[in-house]
Amino acid sequence: MDASALLWAVGILALPLIAAVPVSGLFKSWLGNKASHARYREAVRRVLNSGSTLRKYRAALDEEARINQIDKDRQTRIETAMLYPLNIVHFMFVPAAILSPAITFIAFPVGLLIYPVITLFEMILIRFRALLSILTIVKRLTDWQVIGVRPPGEGSKRLDPVLVSVHRLPTPVLLGLFAYLVALYLPLEFQWTIITTILIYVILASFTSVLSAAVSGPLVFAATAERRMITLESYVKERIQPIVGVGLIALVIRQMIMVVRTPQFTPFDSPVQFSLSVITVLYSAAIVGLVIEFAYNRRRGDFVGSEFVKAVIDDIDPELYAYVRKGGEMSLISLGRLGEMDETIEDDLSFEEIASAPSAMSVINRPDIPEI
Repeated sequence: MDASALLWAVGILALPLIAAVPVSGLFKSWLGNKASHARYREAVRRVLNSGSTLRKYRAALDEEARINQIDKDRQTRIETAMLYPLNIVHFMFVPAAILSPAITFIAFPVGLLIYPVITLFEMILIRFRALLSILTIVKRLTDWQVIGVRPPGEGSKRLDPVLVSVHRLPTPVLLGLFAYLVALYLPLEFQWTIITTILIYVILASFTSVLSAAVSGPLVFAATAERRMITLESYVKERIQPIVGVGLIALVIRQMIMVVRTPQFTPFDSPVQFSLSVITVLYSAAIVGLVIEFAYNRRRGDFVGSEFVKAVIDDIDPELYAYVRKGGEMSLISLGRLGEMDETIEDDLSFEEIASAPSAMSVINRPDIPEI
């Protein structure tokens, strides 16, 4: 075994993680690292922790931003980053944007191929209500109740679409790498491995894209026996991410061992070639993920989510709650039936709050942000 080749291979695989560290630092600086930015983040955190919506306290937050001399663009970035947090995994895919001209010719045809398949899955899961049937089965097996809980970012008009897109990127990207490693597991010639990878990825990414868009709304599982609530979005992530994450690690290690010990049974002459292929697939999948995001999620995501919620309302008619925290007490407050009060549930400041909202000349009686 060539130890130096193995070290080079491991180093190449670690490159996305290494590159993510400075990107993460630059991102934090772009968000804002001054004391005034920290004060505004704390104000947003208090609103979110109170269980209220950002729109309800929009006047107070805008005034807080004005006092701290934070412009609207930075205010938008800070709020979006708190509602849709990014971590080191997200920053691993940023180099794909830099390398995109070089790998777009690989990724773009896959993006074109995936669109009709996503449309097919949307018809099956949403229009033909297959996802509602799955929800009903899960509800019956677990004896959980389906309710609606008002999301903290509900009604917010100040969300950075780029940050939201990057937040959703890891799942389709890692699925691309997962599909490639599964295809390598099969006894196929390399060209058939690539074709199989594309087919597996198109199916997995299409299904998960529609599924993620559908469950991103206010629906929540209330597991009363376990004393917890699980958003449908979190429930789906808890099922997908461990399988993909553990599977990726296991498959990478397995394939690397095979390349080192029996390269004649693999498409690669050295572990370095294998690592380079992994990086190429990773960044190609990132470009495809962006294609999915811009061509589908931004155009159809809200529609798919609202259609699924309507189907749940028609079939289950769940109760809508606000999850409120005040002082040391937390409680669920019923707001009526989901769908009946969508436009009126504390989306706007009350008359008293509007009356006390400050003008640009006065900051004495600005609306209070909740104390936690």
